[in-house]
Order: sequence, then C-alpha cells, then structure tokens
Amino acid sequence: MKLIKKKIFVMALALCLAAIISTGTFAWFNYTDTVENVFKVTDSDSDGTPDFSMELWETDESGAKTDHREYADLTPGDVLAKDPTVENTGNYDQYIRAYVTFTDASALQAACAKYNLSTDLRTWLNVDGSVWDAANINEDQNADTITYCYYLKRVLEKKDGNNTDQVQLFTEVTIPGEFQIEDLSGNTASFNINVKAEAVQTANTGTYAAEAFQFVEWEPFTAYGA
Repeated sequence: MKLIKKKIFVMALALCLAAIISTGTFAWFNYTDTVENVFKVTDSDSDGTPDFSMELWETDESGAKTDHREYADLTPGDVLAKDPTVENTGNYDQYIRAYVTFTDASALQAACAKYNLSTDLRTWLNVDGSVWDAANINEDQNADTITYCYYLKRVLEKKDGNNTDQVQLFTEVTIPGEFQIEDLSGNTASFNINVKAEAVQTANTGTYAAEAFQFVEWEPFTAYGA
C-alpha cells in the first residue's frame, strides 16, 4: 500500500507542475507608457515664436525706407537712384529669388533697337553679377511687360539678435543717353520698373537658390516693391 500511495503522490505532483506551466504563472513584469511629440511649425506672426519673414524696400530721397518711388522729368542719360533691398527679418536662413519687371516693354525695346542698343533692358540696371545670377526672362505681350529673374548666390542669413542680413539687387537705373525725349514717352508717357522678391528656407530644399526654388511645392514667402 505504501508503494501505491507514493506513485499516486508523484503523479499528482507532476500534474500540478504541468498545470502551473500551462497557465503561465511565471510572467515577466511589464508596463506600458506613451509619449506625445508635438511639432510646432514656424510662422510669420508676431507672437514671439521663431518666424520666417522677409522684407523688400528701397530708400527715398531722404534715406527713409519706402516701397514706392516716382521719378519725374526724366531725360536721356539720367542715372536714377533705385536700391531694392531684400532683408531677412526672420529666424531662419533663406534662399532668395528676385524679379524685375519693366512695363511698356515694347516701346522701350523699340527705342533701344532704333539706336542699335541692346534690347535686353537688364543693361539699364547695375546688378552685381558676383552676387546675383541672372536667370530666365518672361515676356508678356498682352500685358506689354518683360520680367527678368535673378537668384542670390549666397544664403541670406537669419537674424542675429537685432542685426539682420540684407542685400541690394541693384543701386541705380541708367536711361540710355542715345534716347530722345519722345523715346521715353512710350505708349503711356510713363513706365514702371517693379521688383518682387521671394524667399524659401535653405534647410532640406537644395544646395543653392535655383535648385531650392525648382523643387519646392509650396508658395514662397513673397514681398513686393516699386
């Protein structure tokens, strides 16, 4: 009888061990937690957060900033002060693209051709080729305009405290001395040279301005001047 009881006890112990293993009594301690990641996108609002912004301005006769200038009583050979300046007023480095648009383009180009001058009106502007790359040209016959594009060769750097990085597109406009007074009247007795500038972030866009603007799919930050 003792032998039979011992066998029964061993069998019962084996069954208990099997039950313990199968029910998973031996489990690792575990704990689950989560972390929330908030990504704040830069903006151009004056709310104290880092912003992406740019300004385009010129100086008037008194040296004050302005976005509009008028020149009266033009004569052939005049050298007119005009200094469109792009300023990075934000907290991020920028690539810059600028456009210069001449209105009454057909009359101005016809006058140039009349005196065997270049019809490329960019020759009227003293753009520094070491600073800006001249790019594409767009002629709009319906609007009678011609627009010249330029890319800044360097990065316009973010603000450093109260200091801002800025660059001039050109500083003067020269009216050809070969012209006659009637050549300047054109179709409307006046013409405009308008400037527009665009800025795009340097991070994750390209290694130079033309490349960056080629691949961006959003509207660049834009400023206008006259």
